[in-house]
Amino acid sequence: DLQGVMDELDYLKALGVNALYLNPIFESPSLHKYGATMYHHVDRHFGPDPQGDLKLFAAEEPADPVTWKWTAADKLFLQLIREAHKRDMRIIIDGVFNHVGIPFWALQRAKREGPGSRFAKWFQISRWDDPATPADEFSYKGWYGIKDLPELARDEQTLNPEVREHIHAVARRWMDPNGDGDPSDGIDGWRLDVAAEVPMAFWVEFHGWVKGINPNAYITGEIWWDDFNQFTFRNAKPWLDGAFDGVMNYRFGDAVFQFFNQSNA
Repeated sequence: DLQGVMDELDYLKALGVNALYLNPIFESPSLHKYGATMYHHVDRHFGPDPQGDLKLFAAEEPADPVTWKWTAADKLFLQLIREAHKRDMRIIIDGVFNHVGIPFWALQRAKREGPGSRFAKWFQISRWDDPATPADEFSYKGWYGIKDLPELARDEQTLNPEVREHIHAVARRWMDPNGDGDPSDGIDGWRLDVAAEVPMAFWVEFHGWVKGINPNAYITGEIWWDDFNQFTFRNAKPWLDGAFDGVMNYRFGDAVFQFFNQSNA
């Protein structure tokens, strides 16, 4: 949990660590947490009061950032940021903005409210449930066909406008938690999941949001394979021209993997 990370900050500092990248920490029922239930809360099980946090969720309107509360898990994460900054260490978190989890609040609202729901446009829904049948026909596009990871709606250029504004609010929340214009109490950067699957124009816009809050924030994107089986990788240059500061170095990682695992074959 987050307290466990905080307890070891001095040890990590002694090792020479100056930045911590955390895999997804937002509320999610999955072990890997790449399928969020919501982006604006740290998973309640990473904090000290899961049941109390659950009650706070119920008091919010997730579509309206004005109603968002700070849960016990959220506050502990903000404390972790403060403690890391005291040690001149930085915190980077995982932004999974291509897809969500099945329990994501907006998807469930769309399912309940039907085709007329404002949240129906947040997803790529192909079929609605027929209440006259016992089966659940509700269907949508999932990342790489995986139904556990419903994709957010987009066109060829960018994500849906309401989705973009929601993510903008999420970015502000974690980068400047008290909203005073001083980002020193917030995270120091983002690692962006499956970034090549999201239209480029959105990342350029995201870059503007992030740098507008904290010009020193670091943005790295996951730009990976063109063909995993053939070990061919995408050229990251387009994303480095105005969207990201860096990309995950899978080319180097794969070269190391091949060297140590196949050099003696």
